[in-house]
Amino acid sequence: MTSVTRELLPGGVVRLSSGKSTFEFARTRPGRLLVTISGMDKGQFGPSTLDEIAAALHREGSLELFIDAREAVGVTASVSEEWTRFFSVQRTKLRRVHVLAGSKAVKLTVAIAQHLSRTGELIQIYSDPQVFDSRLQS
Repeated sequence: MTSVTRELLPGGVVRLSSGKSTFEFARTRPGRLLVTISGMDKGQFGPSTLDEIAAALHREGSLELFIDAREAVGVTASVSEEWTRFFSVQRTKLRRVHVLAGSKAVKLTVAIAQHLSRTGELIQIYSDPQVFDSRLQS
């Protein structure tokens, strides 16, 4: 596994980076977390990405999660399975999960996770950045 660097950026943003891939976690307001993903997640982050979300859930009690994956290239099947399991286990603490998919591959992966997590309408998938951004700002 490639090493993961964790940085605390201005405004309390946490950045995890490994190779050419990054995850940034920003609390946009109480009860709301924005996760911005770029690159390919091949499992090099291990559990660290979901640990950041779990820590936010622990602090907040419940979350509305926004995942900006417009710069994400994709994920491996094992990573997708971990996210699916996480959404299923944490569904009572997640008020809504908004995902902006930048590619058809990412959109399909999220749609499969949405189905397999058996979380009903919890996960909303967007392909239009303006719609996603308006939800994030509301």
